[in-house]
Amino acid sequence: MPLGRTPPATPQHPPESDADAPATDTENEGSNVTNRPRPRKRLHDDEMTAFMAEIRTLIAKFTKQQEKIQKQNDDIINSMDFISKQYEDMKDKLTKMESERKNHLAHIQSLEQKVENMERFQRQATIEIRNIPVNKKENKQDLIKLVERVGDLTGISVEDLKFEDNQPVIVDFTSTFLKEKVLTSVKAYNKSKKEHKINTRDLKIDGKAKPVFITECLTQNAKRIYFLAREFRKKHNYAYCWTTNGKVFLRKKEGSPPRRIGTETDLDLVLTLDK
Repeated sequence: MPLGRTPPATPQHPPESDADAPATDTENEGSNVTNRPRPRKRLHDDEMTAFMAEIRTLIAKFTKQQEKIQKQNDDIINSMDFISKQYEDMKDKLTKMESERKNHLAHIQSLEQKVENMERFQRQATIEIRNIPVNKKENKQDLIKLVERVGDLTGISVEDLKFEDNQPVIVDFTSTFLKEKVLTSVKAYNKSKKEHKINTRDLKIDGKAKPVFITECLTQNAKRIYFLAREFRKKHNYAYCWTTNGKVFLRKKEGSPPRRIGTETDLDLVLTLDK
C-alpha cells in the first residue's frame, strides 16, 4: 500500500482578509497618534449653562415688566382712591350746599310772607276802583265825589277818605269794617242788577258807559295768586273764586269747604283735597 503525506490540518480560523492583514509599518506609525473624541458631557454642560442664562434673562425681564405693571396698577389705585375721596368730599359739599339752599329758601319765603302780611295789613282798609276813565284835570276832591257816588248808589255813607296818587283809584278807608261794608254793598248791588252792574254812567262820568270794578286792593303777590286761581277755576270747573282780607279762596261747588290759596303749589294741593 503506497504511503502518502497526510494533508495539513484545516486552519481553525478563516484566513485573514486584506483588511484584517497586519498593519504596515506606516500604518503602525499612524496608529501611534491618539485621536480623542470631543467630550459630550462638557458640551451638554455648556448648552445647559447658556439655556439657564437665557432663562434668567427672560425671568429678569418678565419680573421687571411685572414690577412696572404693578407700579402702574398702584398708581391707578392711588388715583382712584384720590378721585373717590374727591368725589365724597364734593358730595358732602353739595349735600351741605343743598341743605343751606333749603334753609335760605325757607328764610326767604318767611321774609316774603312777612312782607306780604305787612302789605296786606296796610291795605286792609283799602279798596281798588278800576276802569275809571282818566280825567287830566281831576283832583282828589273829584275822586272823593266819585266814591261818594258809589256810596249813594249802594246805599252806604262814605266819609273820611284818603286817596293815593296812582292808577287805578286806590281808596283807603278809616277802618276795615267800612271797607268790608262798601265791598259787601257793591256785591249786593251788582248781584241784584246783573244786567246793569255799576258803570261809569252810574257815577256820572261823561262818555260811553263802562263797567266799573270795585275790589279789595291786593298786594302784587296776591294779585298774581288771584289771577292764577281764576284761571284754575275756569280750567277745573270750580264754582267760586274770591278774596277776603287780602286772601284768595277757591270752592269747588256749593256746600264744599273753601280752600285757601297762598302759593302756586296750593293749587296742586287743592286738586288732591277735592278728589
